[in-house]
Amino acid sequence: MTTLVRAIAPIAVLFAAFSAPASSTLAQDGGHSAAEQSEQGATDWADVARRDVLAAYDAYVRNHPGIYDLANPGFPAQLSQARTRGLEAASRAQDRRGYARALAEFSAVLQDGHAVLAVRSNDAEDTVPVWPGFIAVWRGDSLFVRTQDRAAPLYGARFVSCDGEQIDAFLRDRLVTQYFRPDEAGQWWVRPMQLFYAHAGLQDSQPRSCTFALPDGSRAQETLDWQPLTEAEEKWRSFGFWGDREPTALSEKRDGIFFIGLQDFALDEDVGTDFAALYDDVRDRRDELKRAKALVLDLRRNNGGNSRWSRQLADILWGEDAVGARTASSEDVLWRTSPDNTAHIASVEDEFRANGDIEVADFIHRLAEGMRAAHERGEVFFAESTLGAEPGEEPASATANPETDFDTPVYVIVSGNCASACLDALDYFTPFENVTLIGAPSSADSTYMDVRVEDLPAGPGYVVIPNKVYVGRKRAWGEVYRAAIEMTDLDWLTGTFLDWIERDLDEK
Repeated sequence: MTTLVRAIAPIAVLFAAFSAPASSTLAQDGGHSAAEQSEQGATDWADVARRDVLAAYDAYVRNHPGIYDLANPGFPAQLSQARTRGLEAASRAQDRRGYARALAEFSAVLQDGHAVLAVRSNDAEDTVPVWPGFIAVWRGDSLFVRTQDRAAPLYGARFVSCDGEQIDAFLRDRLVTQYFRPDEAGQWWVRPMQLFYAHAGLQDSQPRSCTFALPDGSRAQETLDWQPLTEAEEKWRSFGFWGDREPTALSEKRDGIFFIGLQDFALDEDVGTDFAALYDDVRDRRDELKRAKALVLDLRRNNGGNSRWSRQLADILWGEDAVGARTASSEDVLWRTSPDNTAHIASVEDEFRANGDIEVADFIHRLAEGMRAAHERGEVFFAESTLGAEPGEEPASATANPETDFDTPVYVIVSGNCASACLDALDYFTPFENVTLIGAPSSADSTYMDVRVEDLPAGPGYVVIPNKVYVGRKRAWGEVYRAAIEMTDLDWLTGTFLDWIERDLDEK
């Protein structure tokens, strides 16, 4: 049943860096259009922020599974601390920027990408994105400059400080409004980029000057020259940070080295069509893949979505029984049975039924009915394991054959934003001895998943609320995956990864 429920992707709206442009999901620290400037003085932003912080706290008390999570008895106190910190920031709010800061301070206490308060974008049509002429990339334990021109003086320079603050402290402070979770190693690899780009014009959080350690050993203090991006620079910025955008398809990139792009786990018709074609191709060419030098699975850019895409691919490659024998993910899944949570689950049934996904639609129907009945009995949780269970039925992993005939070396490219369903993919892939992770450490999840969104009543913010909690999940709260081969090159192009992989194969 756990596999089935992971298929309910439309109810899992995932929030993390670069899953979408920052302006469309997460509040930038300020920035007002000319039209909005006039309303700033008429709005009591401190009161608006206070009311929304209190409303978010109430929404979590009524709906968040952590309130009754026996494995996390400190959550209610943590939530109270979030409210206190949010209210402290709210009392200082004088504009939309201060409002956004109050919501971000609340979220910073929870440190959970599936439980955040955020602000609707206020980008205006007359604003243009700006940057200082470079992107910032984290490699190892430091932040570096990457420019389009490799001959530029700052190419490869290491950040020492910005605006007079040592770079680590600077990032921790300025990235609060970008929902930075500094305890997760992968977050350092993706979040700093946001401070060196502003979608709606230069913001207060963006640095004005930085000190760099240059490749020749000297140091330079530079006043950053913020300029509008051209369309070509905008495209390079994404390409320069993430590398190539690879399609969801099987290809042979180099002699005997096959490659599958897994950068998009969204649940929509186009993605589904791509994966259906991929599965057919992998099945048809599986014998060829068994004789290959290596297979590369590319999760760059992947921030989550639907776990079924990676599970089905793993089943085809290693065998369904072999995957099942290795990936029992949790003892159970408990759904918080609040009326709002139940109504939300029930609301997505029609969408799946209309799309012809009858199995999932039927599951959602039974789940919603089970949640509703549990609530009427006064129970705060509904156990997913009770759905359709037969007396004496054993989980598939208890009887599955763990043997597999697929032993081709597999390299999985991981970027720092890998979370949620992307982490599920690593749960499926990494139990096999022929798998090597290459790239960056991942981000992490809590045990609270499958979220929905509620608008806050007073201001332009919204609250993201998880609906369920995993009980006894093998991957712990906050646990990241670390790459066996950490990519320290500034260049994350596909060809660079293939060079590293070929060197690793030669050494084996």
